[in-house]
Amino acid sequence: MSPNSRAYLILTLTPGLGPTLIGRVVDHLGSAEAALGASAAQLGEVQGIAAKNAGKLKRAIDDTAQGDLYKRELDTIACHGAVVLCLDDPAYPALLRQIDDAPPVLWVRGRLVEDDALALAVVGSRKCSHYGREQADQLSNALAASGVTIVSGGAYGIDVAAHRGALRAASGGFGRTIAVLGSGLGKPYPEDHTDLFRQIVEEDGEKGAVVSEFPMLTEPRPENFLRRNRIISGLSLGVLVVEAGKRSGALSTARKCVDEHGRDLMVLPGRVDSPYSVGCHEVIKEGWGRLVTGVSDILDVIGDQRPLLSVATEAGRGAERVDEGKGTGAVIGPSHGDDSTQDAEMPLLSLLDEPRSLDELVAWTHQPASQLQVELTMLEIRGRITRKGGLFVRRRM
Repeated sequence: MSPNSRAYLILTLTPGLGPTLIGRVVDHLGSAEAALGASAAQLGEVQGIAAKNAGKLKRAIDDTAQGDLYKRELDTIACHGAVVLCLDDPAYPALLRQIDDAPPVLWVRGRLVEDDALALAVVGSRKCSHYGREQADQLSNALAASGVTIVSGGAYGIDVAAHRGALRAASGGFGRTIAVLGSGLGKPYPEDHTDLFRQIVEEDGEKGAVVSEFPMLTEPRPENFLRRNRIISGLSLGVLVVEAGKRSGALSTARKCVDEHGRDLMVLPGRVDSPYSVGCHEVIKEGWGRLVTGVSDILDVIGDQRPLLSVATEAGRGAERVDEGKGTGAVIGPSHGDDSTQDAEMPLLSLLDEPRSLDELVAWTHQPASQLQVELTMLEIRGRITRKGGLFVRRRM
């Protein structure tokens, strides 16, 4: 662990310091290391820290750095095969770093990769219908198989259906999912999904990661789940709500997505008389979410976020591999699947050295137009091809 990551971890473990205040302290003093060594007077200059409380905060930081809490946390991280990423770490998710209240520290099991920048959050009610579970599973499976990382909260209902759909694609060789917990990684909630979380992180994180902004042994609390919703949105180019009642927590994620993060919100319609879709239908009527009915609709919306994806991808290319987790299944770095992904794209790309229409590609490849449309959209999102009128042509890198 780097000195700056160590400093961020200590600040995060210090009582009285939350993400917003840690951000102000680091901005004011220049780095987390500088914040760790700051005097009470220097801390008192930070917005939100009253001068009369600065001495108490200084003692709390020193006690955390020198006490058992920090040492126990390090031991627990190692015991569970996790790693810690701080905001300044090059492997910290670039999309998440862009939100105003990004967590200073992210605890990770499994593996985060550059390709995870192409991510969609799939959320919905814990109490859902068979239709909702089926749609979350099928859409997540198809999107994951196309190269979209599926992000959700690991909860009952729509969340678990989305993760399982993505894992099924991963079992076929291509697909990833990220579960964001409202508890520490050492206290995964719900306990019934422990096996699901294990499946996500096994095989050296090839299928994805389980992440949290909370110390390892943090118990699940209601307020934690509201906080983690911003991470689900922050990791993603857009949020898809499959089913949501009038007061569903999924709508909290949806609001974060639109109002605070500037990401696209998509909504799947349900039966007009279904109480499980009341919230979805209200979003559609009020016009702050886009109605989608299938994979091609979703990819078209994600494609609108290409500038945001480009920023995240460029940041990811500079990420260095974190070695602390070797042998534990907790490695952060470039995707092992990059070469295979490009190999899978090559037959179609080779046909696009000259501009071609969709009809021409159907005739050349003998693939259904709907399948080709998905592949072409993914290539366009990744910046491999461009459209010129009704024709597709390969971009020279």
